[in-house]
Order: sequence, then structure tokens, then C-alpha cells
Amino acid sequence: MTEANRTDDIAEKACDFLVGVLERMGISADIDVHEQDDRIVLEIQTPDTDLIIGRKGQVVDALQHLVTKVVYRERAGERGKPLVVDAGGYRDKHIEWLRSLATRMGEKALSTNTIVELSPMSAHDRRIVHMTIADMPGLSSRSEGEGDDRHVLLVPGEAPAAAAE
Repeated sequence: MTEANRTDDIAEKACDFLVGVLERMGISADIDVHEQDDRIVLEIQTPDTDLIIGRKGQVVDALQHLVTKVVYRERAGERGKPLVVDAGGYRDKHIEWLRSLATRMGEKALSTNTIVELSPMSAHDRRIVHMTIADMPGLSSRSEGEGDDRHVLLVPGEAPAAAAE
């Protein structure tokens, strides 16, 4: 099977499963598939966007986890492009919000010359914060804590260091 056929097969299976889950949730939706160089995006089109996203993105994250597990379970050891489930542009808006938060809190750390501790967040969200802070002179970031309590510290006046996760 060629790479293009494999990607089409994965996208079709992901769409079918996702539509089935949404139907069981009582949500009518269409799925637009956007294949990118590094991922396959399944954009859910529905008037019930808020139900799809959920509180702090928990529902859309759970849907993405389920779709990935189901689509790739028969392909043990074989990984294709990551599947990203999105609705209403939530993923891009969330990244912009994280960058804005990191910038605001980074400026606060610099102006007060004190360490600013952010709330616990996922590894993906911490990575966005670390990348944003890396572009701010006079500021570094590091992660602390374990599991669900892992969070980012914004540290003024330190030489930039690679943010270890």
C-alpha cells in the first residue's frame, strides 16, 4: 500500500469512527479532513461546537485520544501522521491564548524581577509556553511538579536554558 493510500485509509477510518461517536453523543456533524505535512486534521463542522470542545478542551482532547487509539490499534508498531481533532478553530485559538499568557506573565516576571508560577497544564501546552518564553530576552522557563501538577516557572535574569520536560 502506498503512503498516500495508507493516509487516505487512516483518514477515512478516523472520520467513520468520529462520526459514530458524535452520533452516539446526539451531535450532528460533518468532518472536513485536512492533510498537512506533519499531521491529519479532522475538523468537526457542527452548530454544537461548544459541546465538542468541552470545558478547557477536555471533550475534543478525549475525542482525539479515542480516534487515535482506534485507528492505530491494528497497526501496532506502525505510526502514521498524528491525528488532530478540532472544532471551531479551537486548537489555533488555544495556542494563541497560551502564547499571550506566556508573554503577559513573562513581562510580569521581568518587571517585578520575581519568578512567576503558571497553573498546571498539559505537556503540549507547557511546550508552547517554553517556546514563547525562549524568544524573550532576560527570561527562562522550566517545568516543575509531577503528573497533573506539572507546571511552568518563568524565571527572570537567568541565562536561557533548554526547557526539559
